[in-house]
Amino acid sequence: MATLITGGAGFIGLALAEHLLAAGQRVVLFDLPAAPTELMARPELTGAVYVSGDVTDQADLDAALGAAPIDCVIHAAAVTPNEQRERKDARRILDVNIGGTVNLMERAIAHGGIRRIVVVSSVAVYGFSAPANSGCFEEEISHPAPAALYGISKLAAEQAAIRIAHLHGCDTRIVRLGPVYGPWEWSTQARDALSPHHQVLEAIRHGHEAVLPRAMRADWIYSRDAAAGIAALAMDAGLRHAIYHVGSGCLSDLQDWCRALASRYPDFRWRYAASGETSGIVYNLPADRAPLSIARLARDTGFSPAFPVNEAAADYLSWMGLNGRAFGGAS
Repeated sequence: MATLITGGAGFIGLALAEHLLAAGQRVVLFDLPAAPTELMARPELTGAVYVSGDVTDQADLDAALGAAPIDCVIHAAAVTPNEQRERKDARRILDVNIGGTVNLMERAIAHGGIRRIVVVSSVAVYGFSAPANSGCFEEEISHPAPAALYGISKLAAEQAAIRIAHLHGCDTRIVRLGPVYGPWEWSTQARDALSPHHQVLEAIRHGHEAVLPRAMRADWIYSRDAAAGIAALAMDAGLRHAIYHVGSGCLSDLQDWCRALASRYPDFRWRYAASGETSGIVYNLPADRAPLSIARLARDTGFSPAFPVNEAAADYLSWMGLNGRAFGGAS
């Protein structure tokens, strides 16, 4: 049997494919564009089947579901917009994020034989609402209050998926994913901003100083940890809840990432922007957001992140080296 990953050429989709293939699973990737050749040619993706199509198109999804004997679907296809795209392309954002989710649910159920559907949502459904007394967002008691079209559309997609699943008796789980960085991140037409961690690496690669706009603490999760958490929810038979958080379980600041990289690249320089200065690193959020509690995920699956910042830096740089990318002047 195989797992279908929608948004399969994106950041999370490729990380999931790597994880599942390493575990001996068969994988079908479904997305509009193929990932860059150098990514798709990596040995970690050997055996993955790629099907091109639009998640809003019924025939395209039927073709993907027919590409292998699919028994699990991980729905990660989404448009992750900035404010500019919200202004000019709101309908497409909603069509993909909500309509695409409804289409996926309907086609998967009509196809039959699907053991579980996992819908990848986001911490963005909470907006900047107050966390629980623990200081974290908690699935049981924290109330979504999305502040932008991305969070609004992801919350609507969650609710639509849960309702459709209930009507048809389909095992469906929701993943609210925290901010991600790490291997497989690349710029796609559906994603308007790369993680600041990736931007810092690009500054090093080009020999530039990294100028940060401000301090920013968040529960950044390494992509390989994110894939492990989502895969656990796709495969674990003993889940007790419909909604789970996937995050790092701890806070870190981008300056922690810069320090980890500076220990490996002595010529690397970073600082915060002076008053009135334009920063070179762009943050996706205007203010810090509370972290996600992952206690429910840990209890039900035994999940524990394996890559704190320093370990993530070493692993990411190794991965980039295996990809044939070298940083000029770095040691």
